[in-house]
Amino acid sequence: MAKKNNKSDGRNPKKRLPKIDQNKIVTLVIVFCTIGAIVAITSIVFFPNQQNGFTELSLLTYNAAEETYVANNYPNQISQSDNVTIFFMVKNFENKITYYQLQIKVTKISQNISLEHPLSLSNSKLLYSNETYEKILSPATKSEKEEEGAQTGQYIWGHVNTTLFMNNTLATILEGDDSLKIVFELWKFNSLIDDFQYSGIFTFLELSYN
Repeated sequence: MAKKNNKSDGRNPKKRLPKIDQNKIVTLVIVFCTIGAIVAITSIVFFPNQQNGFTELSLLTYNAAEETYVANNYPNQISQSDNVTIFFMVKNFENKITYYQLQIKVTKISQNISLEHPLSLSNSKLLYSNETYEKILSPATKSEKEEEGAQTGQYIWGHVNTTLFMNNTLATILEGDDSLKIVFELWKFNSLIDDFQYSGIFTFLELSYN
C-alpha cells in the first residue's frame, strides 16, 4: 500500500498572516482613518478657504445726489476738452496680507486682453507713467465681505480717483480708430522674484474718442 507523501510537490504553500497580525492591521487602518478625519474637520472649521482666496477689483462712479459710489453710469466718451473721472476699489479676500499695484494702460479697442500675460508696452501705453498706485492690504473683514450694493464705507483701498484724459500721444495708439480701451491691471508682489507680478485680474472701459 502506497504511503502518503507529506512533502510539497514543488509549489510553495501560501503563507497566511496569523490572525493576531490581521487584527493589528485593521486596528491601525481605523486609527489612521480617524486621525485623517479629525485633521480634515479641524482644517474646515478653523482654517476655512485658506487656499481659495481671491481679490476683487471694481470700477465705480460717484452719485452726487445720493453721495454714494456705484458700479454703473460709466463714461462712454472722452475728448481733450472734457476729461472723465473714474474710481477704482480693491478688496483683499486672499486670507493673507497682500501687496498690490494697479497699472492703468491705454490700448486700441481691438486689442485682446489676456488672463495670463499683461498688455505689452509695444501695443499699449501707461496712462500714468509717473504715478504708481500701490498698497499693502490686510484681509477683508467679515462685514466687508458681506456688504453689497452701493459703496458708502471706507474700504480697504478706498475709492481712488483717476482722471481719464486724451492727448496727442495717446491718440497715436489708436492708429485711426475712433475708440480705445482703458485697461486696469492688478499686480501682486511676489517675494520669490522680489517684484510685482501680473495677477490676471483686470477690468476695462471702452471709450469713443472725438
